[in-house]
Amino acid sequence: MSLINQMLQELDARRAEPGGAGPFGEQVRAVPERRGIHPAWWVALALAGALTGVVAWAFLRPPPPAPAQAVRLPLKLDAELDALPPAMAQEPTAHRATGEVGVAAPAPVEAAGPKEQEPSVQVVPREVPGASQQPESRAPAARPGAAREPVKPAPSNVVPDVAKVVPPARKLADAPIARPSDIAAALAHKQFKELTAQQRSENEYRKAIIALEQGKMVDAIAGLEQALQIDAHHAAARQALIGALLENNRQDDALKRAREGLALDPAQSGLAMIAARLQLEKAELRPAIETLERSLPSGAERADYQAFLAALLQRDEQHKKAVEHYVLALQKAPQNGIWWMGLGISLQAERRVTEAQEAFRRAKASNSLTPELQAFVEGRLIQLQH
Repeated sequence: MSLINQMLQELDARRAEPGGAGPFGEQVRAVPERRGIHPAWWVALALAGALTGVVAWAFLRPPPPAPAQAVRLPLKLDAELDALPPAMAQEPTAHRATGEVGVAAPAPVEAAGPKEQEPSVQVVPREVPGASQQPESRAPAARPGAAREPVKPAPSNVVPDVAKVVPPARKLADAPIARPSDIAAALAHKQFKELTAQQRSENEYRKAIIALEQGKMVDAIAGLEQALQIDAHHAAARQALIGALLENNRQDDALKRAREGLALDPAQSGLAMIAARLQLEKAELRPAIETLERSLPSGAERADYQAFLAALLQRDEQHKKAVEHYVLALQKAPQNGIWWMGLGISLQAERRVTEAQEAFRRAKASNSLTPELQAFVEGRLIQLQH
């Protein structure tokens, strides 16, 4: 609304009276601009905060925890080998550097023995390439027929070398780690791919507004036209483009853009008021009235829209319809003296003298008229009394 009112005020300041000079011609005025922050800035701030949060999360998130290293258990072979017979203790000593562990195997039972022999323990070494064999450390082979000495079983609390079974943990340095710049680039690429036409049009619109604030009018107009090419239904971009064109005295281009917007969406009452005002400057009174009447369903709740249409109908001498629209406008803004004056003019033209006098009195009592309009109203009251 602020942009529309600004354009209407600029048109009021630049435009000469199209329907001839007269004190009641000034009754078509733009509504005073309402101050406030444009909603597009809130949207821009929200999007900037969301993008900042995504980049901060990508840069500040903690690295993944390192995998736990396998725990090597201490070997207890030295303490246990002392309990074995001398012949068996030599074999693990010879291969202690390789970390091999003796494997218990049951001893064969003699058929002629009167009772079962206890199981014996044999050390089965694992062959290691390049390791020297020490035959002197092996136990002498038992001769046939010789009696076997009973061998004590190996203690059951021997701890195996777990490091030989569990594979070493993968080093953290070997794992690929994504750089923050790569993550940010991937996120930006994904975000660009997911942008809709409306979002891309909004981005172009915001860039054009920044250029407009910096005084780069050519870049601003080009950016706004690009935004409309992406999304022709972007109402804010269209209104800003019309304002920029009017500022460069390109009224015909501005009217063309306004008509294009109304063809896409006739419910844009603000755009209809701008188009009607531009048509009125070109002395196209009837087309201006038709433009307002086509968008009247969407602008019926706006007092300024009803009063503007009433003023154009009054210029076209359609006073009966002008009275109807003035009454609707004054129901929403009963303190507007200019609209009371316009109502009195149309009522006087319809020979409704008593109602016209009341309308002129209300206009005088509003204390919102200029000295010239105040004098005009007083003259009409004197005229109606005679």
